[in-house]
Amino acid sequence: MTLRKWTAFVLAAALTALGFCACSPGSAHPTPSVTLTEDMLSGYTIIRSDFADDALTRCAMSVREAAEAAGYKLRLTTDFWKEGVKSFEILDTEILVGDTNRPETAEFLDSLAPWQWGYALVGTKIVIAGHDLEGTKAAADAFIENIIGRKPLSFSDTDRFVYGDVLEGTGRTWWVLTCDAEETGDALMRRADALIGAHNGTEILILRSPYAEDDAADAPDGFAVGVDRNDGVKRIRILYRTSAYTYSSGSAIGLLNYPNLTPAERGSLVYTVLRSRSTGDKIVYAAASLPPDTSSGTRLRVVEGFLGHMGSIPAVLAGFDLGLDGKHVTTEEDFMRFGYAAAVRIAAEKDGEENPAVSLFLPYEELASSATSTDGDGVLAVGLQKTKK
Repeated sequence: MTLRKWTAFVLAAALTALGFCACSPGSAHPTPSVTLTEDMLSGYTIIRSDFADDALTRCAMSVREAAEAAGYKLRLTTDFWKEGVKSFEILDTEILVGDTNRPETAEFLDSLAPWQWGYALVGTKIVIAGHDLEGTKAAADAFIENIIGRKPLSFSDTDRFVYGDVLEGTGRTWWVLTCDAEETGDALMRRADALIGAHNGTEILILRSPYAEDDAADAPDGFAVGVDRNDGVKRIRILYRTSAYTYSSGSAIGLLNYPNLTPAERGSLVYTVLRSRSTGDKIVYAAASLPPDTSSGTRLRVVEGFLGHMGSIPAVLAGFDLGLDGKHVTTEEDFMRFGYAAAVRIAAEKDGEENPAVSLFLPYEELASSATSTDGDGVLAVGLQKTKK
């Protein structure tokens, strides 16, 4: 099928869909679906960046080789173009692999979080990409497995696949509150009571406060302490509603062991493992203190190792003292690369940059935030749901 015929076909299909939707009540903003058939796709060209290295070039070649094995011979070339030269013109019939100079690639990548990769129909072009080599390779492999082997070959806007897409929450909502407080003792408990009262359904309360030697290990009514640790400067308590959970275990891990550092400078991971009374499932609630300096990456590797050993147990991680956008600090991407997305954060101005003081990270394939709020004064409130698998 020629490009002119193909364009006319797509336009006719779009107009037909628009006309159909316009006749349907309640369709104020119809979005026509476009499906590329086997005949259309056999005329597509695979495009890679003109500056792609061997590894990225290999990703594009793997798509072509898989197509040839399936009986489709697709041309492979680079994204070099020159206006007015037919052999270097930009076509509507392109399969874009990796980060090319086409606007469709930029549009797709802009829609992805740093940990995501996948493929989609953008306009009339197929984009297969991730933000890095590993992501693009995984996207190409998924496209080959899910699309190339399809008989008959086709591709539509409904075939979009993105690894790590935010999944829809299902079932009940429960609240996790994180408070980086200045109060201690009775004043802190009064504040905790007020926070719980403001968020009906609160099951977990993570408190960080200045360490005070005479501060009793109290808990609001209906709550118990899952873990209570201090580093001589700050105290972190993870409290749980006893009607919702039973206690399984809890402890703290030092993140650096350098002898010249104070306990506060070393950082820590405080965690408690709880079992849901309603389902019997376990869940980990943790708080990581990662002071932003040149050793924060080392601290994060300890956190990553701990979470990796959790296996199938979902873990909700509160991060303190994070500088997610600065130099030599723990970055949001560091958490994302091992499966955690920031649900909500409180940012504080520091050195002319926005540095989150507290962030709550969720395992993005297991939990979704159905509601979030920053109540100010160091408080995060996040309503959580299980995700649909």
